[in-house]
Amino acid sequence: MKLIVLDIDGVLSPGEAHPFDLALLTRLGNLNRHARQDEAIPAVTINTGRPSPYVEAVMQAIDGWQPALYESGAGLYFPQTYQFRAAPGLTSAHLAKLRLIIERLDQAIIQSGRAYWQPGKSVCHTLFAHPPFTLADLTPEVRAIVAEVSDDFIVTPASLALNVHPAGIDKGSGLRWLAQVTGIDPIQMGGVGDSAGDIDFLRLVGQSAAPINATAEVKAIVKYVSSQPEAAGLQEILDYWSLP
Repeated sequence: MKLIVLDIDGVLSPGEAHPFDLALLTRLGNLNRHARQDEAIPAVTINTGRPSPYVEAVMQAIDGWQPALYESGAGLYFPQTYQFRAAPGLTSAHLAKLRLIIERLDQAIIQSGRAYWQPGKSVCHTLFAHPPFTLADLTPEVRAIVAEVSDDFIVTPASLALNVHPAGIDKGSGLRWLAQVTGIDPIQMGGVGDSAGDIDFLRLVGQSAAPINATAEVKAIVKYVSSQPEAAGLQEILDYWSLP
């Protein structure tokens, strides 16, 4: 294994308003430092729906130096040169349709008080439900609005949110892009995810795993499921892979 690719929410942390496990961040940072010196130790990077500033901060916390994917494959962050690149294939026509979709969703869903946007997104936009509304309440209407505007965009559920993103740009396409940029074949990668949006990239890596809190569909396709959730589960997965 030459590279470990991690989702954040549901894997590296429980999500919003929860503290990071500092012992886990220290371990991941040590892996990255060792990987610089020893090719037998895999580096650690990120493949997440989170926006670029969040990914930049997490990569700093784990001393990450390999490129990291943000907004579910819509962008790639290069820590060593401090560059942010948009996914190949994104056009001005895509972005024009996206602006119209966001405007329609804002009018129908946000202004009605049923949901709110995750800040900082530019391509893969994320909706959170306002209680007492749930994602299940919102999903059919969100999908209908998106489909009415353009079939170039789709709605993908995550563990806590709904992602609206261009068709063909997802965590799987992002992983292929990462493989091309790094020269590391996906079969030489390990991946950890927990929700439906992670399946595309988990199917590609050579070693796939999930924490116990993962959805049933994720557990069904990975090679290993830990007995613990989130950070504790990731620690267990690293142990299973015999990593320091």
